[in-house]
Amino acid sequence: MSEKSKQVYINGIREFNRYYTNVLGLLDKKFLDSDYSITEARLLFEIGNSSGITASELAKLLNIDKGYLSRILHQFEKKGFIVRSKNFQDTRILNLKLSPKGNRVFKELNIASNKRVGKLIEDFSPEEGAELLSSMSSIRRTLERREKKFLIRERKPGDLGFIVYRHAVLYAREYGFNSSFEEYVILGMADYLKSDSGYGKVWVAESEGKIIGAVAIVDSGDKNSQLRWFYTEPSHRNLGIGRKLLDKAIEYGRKRFSKISLWTLSNLPAARNLYKRSGFVLVESKPNRQWKAGLTEERWELIF
Repeated sequence: MSEKSKQVYINGIREFNRYYTNVLGLLDKKFLDSDYSITEARLLFEIGNSSGITASELAKLLNIDKGYLSRILHQFEKKGFIVRSKNFQDTRILNLKLSPKGNRVFKELNIASNKRVGKLIEDFSPEEGAELLSSMSSIRRTLERREKKFLIRERKPGDLGFIVYRHAVLYAREYGFNSSFEEYVILGMADYLKSDSGYGKVWVAESEGKIIGAVAIVDSGDKNSQLRWFYTEPSHRNLGIGRKLLDKAIEYGRKRFSKISLWTLSNLPAARNLYKRSGFVLVESKPNRQWKAGLTEERWELIF
């Protein structure tokens, strides 16, 4: 792209940014006439919508200077908005969650934000609303494709250990699973390494030299297989990475096996929807109290 052409795009993007910040009232000193800045409101939103997030994850997610973030979090703590709790797997790491008081503030800001956007689109027809969402999604996809390139490759030495580690950390942090889940993943991985027929495969998604997701097909015998260890990193979700990992596994399974089965949990709607769209059918449900109380485990199948 020439410098002249580039400047045309820069001017257009900046003009749109000025328009959009004005539409949403983002030039106001305080967010939606509240007592909080836009940054403070966004932090409350991210903490409130997580099941436990670390300060370093917040800094990376919102691209905030760590010193500035630390000062805001300190003020939140003084006001009684947040609580810090030790991570299930690594007690050196502190997860941030909203306190009841912080949750009330978060809900008030959320309601005010919904009202502001609702007023903006109150005269829209369904077709206009759909067009607006489609345009917004197109902008996001275009920018994120450029920012987050990734590749899918077969496993290398050391990858399996990392997959076990990330499963243990993420399921403990996001769902409160106990240590027996880590044992379950380790034993399954060890069994795969000992008894694999040569038809099992493990793939990882990689971005900038870092593993950001994984999936595996394990030979179950009698032309059957099992999909296992499927995950994507929180920082790289909603970018189509999980979809491409699953497609890779299904493509391979279709060539080698007559069926792919998998076990998942009823409280993982994003994964369940992905399985359903890929042709998997729910065939069994049962309670599972091994890793946490109140879980329902599900078996899904895809028959070729």
